[in-house]
Amino acid sequence: MTYCRKQNIDIQLFQKASQLPQSWNDLLPVDHFLQPDHLAIYESVQLPDVNFIYALISQQHKPVGLAYFQVLHIGEHHLNATALKPYQQQLWHLFTSLMRPKLLVAGHLFRHDICSFFQRETITPFDAFGFYREAIKVAMRQTGADAVLVKDVNEQLIPYFQHYAPEYLLLRNDITMEMDIPATWQTILDYESALKHKYAQRFRKVRQGSQNIIINELSVKETERHQAILHRLYTQVTNKQQVRLGLLNQAFLPALKKAYEKELKIWVGYEGSEPVLFFSAWTNGDVLDMFYIGFDYSKNEELQLYFNILFFTVEQAISLRKKKLVLGRTALEAKARLGCRPKYLSTYLYIRNPAIRQVINRLQQNINSMEGEWENRHPFKAKN
Repeated sequence: MTYCRKQNIDIQLFQKASQLPQSWNDLLPVDHFLQPDHLAIYESVQLPDVNFIYALISQQHKPVGLAYFQVLHIGEHHLNATALKPYQQQLWHLFTSLMRPKLLVAGHLFRHDICSFFQRETITPFDAFGFYREAIKVAMRQTGADAVLVKDVNEQLIPYFQHYAPEYLLLRNDITMEMDIPATWQTILDYESALKHKYAQRFRKVRQGSQNIIINELSVKETERHQAILHRLYTQVTNKQQVRLGLLNQAFLPALKKAYEKELKIWVGYEGSEPVLFFSAWTNGDVLDMFYIGFDYSKNEELQLYFNILFFTVEQAISLRKKKLVLGRTALEAKARLGCRPKYLSTYLYIRNPAIRQVINRLQQNINSMEGEWENRHPFKAKN
């Protein structure tokens, strides 16, 4: 445990959920994500390159807030360097091997649907922002982090990060794609009927590739038995990504499925006896929230696996009678063609090194917020 005091604020840092005091539990609602038994699940998985920090914030010796952090130890494998020029690859190798940079994540690398900061109800949003900001500073000093990523910020704190934290850079084009599911849709055929002609044609063509794919939902035991298959398919996707902020291991999905049997659903698709895809999603009330996916890239072009995963997920959202489908931050064009609309998020980055910070600032300023044609996709027929 690390202890820090500033004026009338005390911040205690812990590295394990088992170290958290009873006052931590007492501040939280029952079954909140920040309860130690939930936190311990992610610790037990032992994800590569990640460790955890928990901050208990007190004012005049009374707990007023809790914060959850992850520390990502950045290595050469977190960037797909094959697209870089040889000298850039060498610079990246030297940077990661000599500097051994660390990123403090104020939030959760592997989830976006949970709250990683909690405050007592009597605390004003402005005071809560001050407590959270101070906890981030203390955690940065304690971990020696080179940068902090504040992601999926509590909505009530967003104005304060915008106006009272000039050191934080708002990352542009951080977007999640979402689709409303009308109550009138009973099957995937209703979705097809709602599409304009050319999008419906494309839907039928893509679905032809899935005619021989059998989709099965996995139980807890089946997820355990399939862990090597799931990880192999997941790895084929991550290997294609340019940036990989955090990587899963084989134990991740089985551990979460065991802990959240009803909330987390995992499906596997087989072509004959060969597993070619999987997809997973959280069932949060009226929302189906896509989680991790994977597929066989050698079969992707032939079977349109990625697009079929998207259509399979729409089908599941309809059959589960959900009102909204959330498909995450990647592949905006594909998800816009599906019928998703963007939800713009507030994610902030602070980089300790001023020279690197200036470079990132310039790059962000050059990003065109209207980049890409995906925002002009309107696949659904006009409502009468």
